[in-house]
Formats: sequence, C-alpha cells, structure tokens
Amino acid sequence: GYNTDLMSFLFGSILTVPGADIWRMAVLDAAILGLILYYYKQLAAMSFDREFSEVRGAPVVFLHYLLLAMTAVSVVMLIRVVGLILVMALLTIPPYLAERRVSSLWGMMALSTLLSILFCMAGLLLAYRLDLTSGASIIAVAVVVFAAAGLFDALRARISGHHPVPDNGDGP
Repeated sequence: GYNTDLMSFLFGSILTVPGADIWRMAVLDAAILGLILYYYKQLAAMSFDREFSEVRGAPVVFLHYLLLAMTAVSVVMLIRVVGLILVMALLTIPPYLAERRVSSLWGMMALSTLLSILFCMAGLLLAYRLDLTSGASIIAVAVVVFAAAGLFDALRARISGHHPVPDNGDGP
C-alpha cells in the first residue's frame, strides 16, 4: 500500500517505488505523450488564444479538460513517487529555464523534459555518492542550475549593456 504520512506526501521516496507503480507510470506516460503528440497543434493554439481556436472549430472545452486531466494525472502520479515539493520544483524550474533559452513551445517542452531528466539523474548520483536524500539532492541540483542561469543572464546583460525591463503585467 501507499504510506500516507506527511513526510511521504511532502518528500516521497523515489528509491522505494514498487515495480508495479513504475509500470503504471510508464503506461500513463505513454498515454499522455500520445495525447500530446496527437493534439499538439490544437492544445498549443487553445493555450495561446482560446477564442481563435474556437473560431477555427477546435473543441476547446474538450481540450481544456484534457489538458487539466493530463496535468492532474501527472501530478498525482508524481506526488506518490517523489513528493509534493519535488513535483513543484520540477513543474516550475525546468520550464522557466527552458522558456528563457528557446523560442518555440515545442522546444520549450523538449528542453524542459531534458532538464528534468538531467536534474533527476544528477540529483540521484549526488545522493548516492554523498549519502543524501534523493529528493533534496534533485531539488538542490535544480536550484543550483537555476541560480547559475540567473547569474549568467545577469552577467550577459551587464556585458552587453542590455538591461531587460521587468514585465509589470501592464502589456505593451
């Protein structure tokens, strides 16, 4: 069964995941990836401009709920394995870093996925080598890369003399 204590919910236990759960996750991952590939253009259009998609005849209500369902299934599946804190870190840090480096949604999705995998592999290696908890090590790797990327961006802006204006949400 699943241990529902608070520590398990927050931090999970990536190293003690039963084989059956791994197979279940693989099937769900394949299904979600298949849905994303099949509906990619419609999901992208709906995400950026719902009204335009509706005018073009896309099933926006269905796509909206499909996107919510895929996100919910992914989060619930991951919380069970790695805990809420690591899920939140992996849902925010890799996409942010990817968004700063690429200009297309597809590229952002691919780079974000690659970064998540790299953070997990590096964090697990760090945890193994230094006898640390795996979740905390993965988050530490992600945070270090996040901080390094921020410093790199700041240095690059300073050297080039370009100081980006922060977006205050007022629009153009």
